Amino acid sequence: MNQKAANRMREQAAGNRTDPRTANAQRRRHGSRASRSPSTYRTTLYRFNDVTPDVRGLRSVLNHRYLDQNHFAETETEVAGAPALLVHGQVPQASAGWCPVVTGLTGDAVTVSYSSAGCALLVVVGDEVYALTYGTLGRFMVNLDRADPAFGIEFAIRAIEPERIRRVTRQVLASTGRVDRNLVPGGQPIRRYAIEEWGEIVGQLCGTLTNERLTVTRGSTRPVSVAGADSLQIAISTDPGGLLDDLREISRVCATESPSPELDFITQIRPMRVGERTTTLDERLDEIIGLDEPVGLGVAVPITQVEHEPFASSYLVKVPPRRECYSELDLDTVLQGARSQQPGRRLEALKLGVIGLCADPDGREPLAPPVPAHRWITAEVPIGSARALYHEGRWYEMGEKHLDLLRAEIDQILAQPSTIVLPPWTSDLPDEDAYNRSVARPGSGYVLLDKHFLRTRQHNRGPGIEACDLLGPDNELIHVKRGGRSAPLSHLFMQGEVAVDALLHEPDARERLVAMVHRQQPTHRIDMTFRPSKVVYAIAPGHGNRLTADNLFTFSQVVLYRAVRRLRGENIDVEVVTIPT
Repeated sequence: MNQKAANRMREQAAGNRTDPRTANAQRRRHGSRASRSPSTYRTTLYRFNDVTPDVRGLRSVLNHRYLDQNHFAETETEVAGAPALLVHGQVPQASAGWCPVVTGLTGDAVTVSYSSAGCALLVVVGDEVYALTYGTLGRFMVNLDRADPAFGIEFAIRAIEPERIRRVTRQVLASTGRVDRNLVPGGQPIRRYAIEEWGEIVGQLCGTLTNERLTVTRGSTRPVSVAGADSLQIAISTDPGGLLDDLREISRVCATESPSPELDFITQIRPMRVGERTTTLDERLDEIIGLDEPVGLGVAVPITQVEHEPFASSYLVKVPPRRECYSELDLDTVLQGARSQQPGRRLEALKLGVIGLCADPDGREPLAPPVPAHRWITAEVPIGSARALYHEGRWYEMGEKHLDLLRAEIDQILAQPSTIVLPPWTSDLPDEDAYNRSVARPGSGYVLLDKHFLRTRQHNRGPGIEACDLLGPDNELIHVKRGGRSAPLSHLFMQGEVAVDALLHEPDARERLVAMVHRQQPTHRIDMTFRPSKVVYAIAPGHGNRLTADNLFTFSQVVLYRAVRRLRGENIDVEVVTIPT
């Protein structure tokens, strides 16, 4: 070997040592690592769409208040030639939160300090911006309000195996909140999670990755798991060029591939990205709040307050400029303070204000931290042929196809002939109490149970539950409501579910119902063998209209569909009756 060849080999070896990308590329070409998968690291990935693909755009999606508060620095850099921005740091803690607890229990002084660390790497990929976050603090370094809330789900429904879903998180889109989290470690078909076609927002999917172009799946014989929500939890290549390849492939999948047919229903209700459309919807909601009779607006209990709400004796409403305590919460009490604001400031007032649940009537004993007042309202606004829904402070879009299918189901429910004929709700009957009393006159066969509550072992807080407003001649459970707003009707439909559940599964509920009926109407035929067989929702629509899917708000349609499906699953007939006015 001559000296020139030896020098060239040494330079080549030195180049390989100083440039790992070159070394990795050579090993891939020559197959020296064919038995090992390329190196990857699991990270949380966010996508930002309406951002200019340059360093200035990258800076615009940082959480500057958080970074300034902790004195984190920003560093301009690049990843395989792509513009990038790096933020990292740590937050030292002098003592862990549990130290005083242990000290109080044992009398021994315990002080353990620690630091939380994190990093965010923002990268331009084509026309899009991605943020890779690491550690416990990484996600706080970017402004998640600017992130695409549908990104992770959008990828997951196109790139995971529908027959091997490991985890599902879904939220019920209705006038009370509920979040279900289901985990099957080995995975199972999506259909076995029994997700409702209408009214459930799938917030997270975790399953087995089917895409074979990503670094993490190449050369691997083991199943690769990925989780999609507003972000994507996925193992990304640790090679700079490989990382860009992975991000380009993720972009391609979202832009060009169709969702799996079994998962396509998930796209029908999706959160809307904060931007020009949501700004326009906020302006429209601000206008609706100022109306004397707002259409499409209702009150909903936020998810974080659901478990505390049954124990509330009062509601403390602090919406600038008012601070009031109420024994009951309705739409007017929520909106009262906001309506005193100038147009364009009403929704802002609800966002600045809070509503808290209190154990005492005077609002001095909070049951939980208060929640921003705007999260207590629900709204729906038409957007072309689709519908925008405001729920828990966020806008969702319900597609036209989804709305049409839901309306068809509701039309079928409303078209069912009724065996109950109720008298008109005339102008001399000002409220539900007066109407119910007029129906349950002596000799009518109806028993008045409105405001007569059942306290059972399961429902022993507060006054208890109402079995119904009227008990029919054949012991039909009749729930009566004057229509007009979404929240009261949604509550009516759920009330029927709760009452039936108690009467079917709690013997003391049936015992108390029988005793209550005999006190009200001793000759009425009912005994301990009673089992609910029919629920009737009797509704007097506003302005004398007949109740249809067109004048029943979307939120109420969802709750009605779910209630009917569940009750009929218990072999209980359900009828919806329009009370003539």
